[in-house]
Amino acid sequence: MENESIPVTLPSSLYLDLSYALRRAGDTRQVNEIVTLAVKTWLSTHVSKPDIRGYQWKTLFLPDGTDLRMRYLGTWYYAKVEDDRLMFAGESVSPRDWGITLTGTVRNAWRDIWIRRNINEGWNRASAWRDKECQRIPGIDRRRLARRSGD
Repeated sequence: MENESIPVTLPSSLYLDLSYALRRAGDTRQVNEIVTLAVKTWLSTHVSKPDIRGYQWKTLFLPDGTDLRMRYLGTWYYAKVEDDRLMFAGESVSPRDWGITLTGTVRNAWRDIWIRRNINEGWNRASAWRDKECQRIPGIDRRRLARRSGD
């Protein structure tokens, strides 16, 4: 499909104006090349691109807006990915730092943190998300298999 063309209607006056403008500018490109360039430029500025902002936690990418929660002493505590930072109580933290802040001890964040990527899905343990992500990324399987079974 990359090399196929689809005809597009262009008013003849616009076609002639563009053709003359190219000739006056000394541009040797064809009108169809300029129209293709103009459409690509318009698409790049007007079509929303997928939001690529988010927090990279080892092999797991958490998109902007992802909710995280951790339970400690019967209370749920919540954090959120904002832009490219994990935010808890107005402070930027790492998952490990968040666990230490809440509990005062070093915890296994993969086991204790639950993740919800959007409001329409349920909460899943971070370790489950990590395993899903690892299965999709080539080369990660080797590290996943090498981890201790008690993690």
